[in-house]
Amino acid sequence: MASTFKLVFAVPLLLQLLDFCRGGKVGVDYGTDANNLPSPDQVSDLVQKHNIQYLRIYDSDPKVLKSLSNTGIELMVGVHNDDLSKFQSQSYVDSWVKNSILPYYPATKITDISVGVEVTDNPDAANLAVPAMRNVVSALKKVGLQGRIKVSTPLSFGVLSKSYPPSDGAFDGSHDNVLGPLLDFLEENQSPFMVNLYPFYAIGDSSLDAVLFKSPSSIFVDPNTGFSYKNIFDAQLDAVHFALAKRKSRRIPIIVTETGWPTKGSGGHRLAMASLDNVDDSYASIDNAKTYNTNLIRHVTDDSGTPARPDEELVVYIFSLFNENLKQGPETERNFGLFYPDMRSVYNLVFPGKGTGRSWCVASSQASNSALQNALDWACGPGKADCSALQPDQQCFEPNNLVSHASFAFNNYYQKNGLTDQACSFGGTGIVVYNDPSYGNCIYNVKSRDPKGRTWCVASSQASRSNLQNALDWACGPGKADCSEIQPNQKCFQPDTLLAHASFAFNNYYQKNGATDASCSFRGNAFKAMLIASITKRTYHKNKVVVVIIVGDRMS
Repeated sequence: MASTFKLVFAVPLLLQLLDFCRGGKVGVDYGTDANNLPSPDQVSDLVQKHNIQYLRIYDSDPKVLKSLSNTGIELMVGVHNDDLSKFQSQSYVDSWVKNSILPYYPATKITDISVGVEVTDNPDAANLAVPAMRNVVSALKKVGLQGRIKVSTPLSFGVLSKSYPPSDGAFDGSHDNVLGPLLDFLEENQSPFMVNLYPFYAIGDSSLDAVLFKSPSSIFVDPNTGFSYKNIFDAQLDAVHFALAKRKSRRIPIIVTETGWPTKGSGGHRLAMASLDNVDDSYASIDNAKTYNTNLIRHVTDDSGTPARPDEELVVYIFSLFNENLKQGPETERNFGLFYPDMRSVYNLVFPGKGTGRSWCVASSQASNSALQNALDWACGPGKADCSALQPDQQCFEPNNLVSHASFAFNNYYQKNGLTDQACSFGGTGIVVYNDPSYGNCIYNVKSRDPKGRTWCVASSQASRSNLQNALDWACGPGKADCSEIQPNQKCFQPDTLLAHASFAFNNYYQKNGATDASCSFRGNAFKAMLIASITKRTYHKNKVVVVIIVGDRMS
């Protein structure tokens, strides 16, 4: 169904829809191997303040999951290697999903479950990972979450036996007992291949500039492909791409679950680890860490991909959120953090996202219940926020807790009153966030940027094909949307893609049914767009405008 076409975007709309367009994602690993870290509620406020939109944890700590409710932050939860033996039992995993995932989803946006960590480096865990992953998928399927939450396992870069040149990248055959079943699982479930990449440990074989993304020109050309490389990160990632291709797994996407740079070592000594004995830890410094991570973020978000995959979105998690004082190993291991345990920045690092111009107001998880209740009562009373969606049996009643209800009410007031800091004060209980806190059918409204206050409803590019098809069938059938113009030979048939057709149908239904939040839900597969874009000979409904959510020359 792919079609080639030209897109013409109004520049403000492009900014407005960055979250839904093609573009890399940068998250942070939130490790807790320390005895001096702030509370999860404090961490939740910290990551929102710094606009960190994607977070990975190594367990399923209920306090962390609760603290991220209604923040819009996408979360990857984890399973420790020590727990993999328990995960061989389907009944145990069913219970784990019921008790550790379901109570928090979808208000907490759990997107992935990582089962084990670098299991090919751990003989006791290696053969347990894939059976555990299958049990997790089975448990998710029983509660209707298969496909919505992806399941995989992060491996170390050491799983490759050869990585230079990148086109010769190949997996170590000694790990076939894990890799064979793993790649089959990932293909079957359309899950990502997860890998940890640390160019820092390649300094002994490369120049510092090449590792820090600072080389002004090519550092080498792959003799087999002619691809030119300017940094080691791309070279390592493409080595994984080629290793997957050799296993007939070319289509599996990759998530870099860890990468980063330490800010402190033990003072110019060789790292006391057998696999790292070529690395001088004097390169561990605040300046180098800031340079690496700043340039990494720029590289991930500039949509350049890698030489072998220039059109592929990069998804990367930076290790780690805090310096962790109980981590084992050399001094560097305890000093990868972006923040000190007292929440001061180790160095300034700017995460992307605020430039989209969108913001929401939510309740602070640190506010007292009494202060939140008073603020909620005021917002829904004298403040005249529309709190109807919070009533029993309405789309935002669940989860039925004070923070969730206050967040919805605060945002409704905030959007209606100019998006000012004062409109999100609520006696110090409200905070401005830049990640959409909407979940499921509960849509947090956002102020229209169109001069006439108009909005349109379009399909989300993050929705699964099956969910989009079901929603499209409903809109054109029981929903009674007028879908005649997306029939063959009609003016809106092209581009002949599910995303384009669903967007047309969703918007037709939305405009006919009062342009309300509820009429643009489609079970979470649509969103309200606020500005105008144009494309030759395409109109949505009677507005003589088009809203398009994909940037590029292909839709699928």
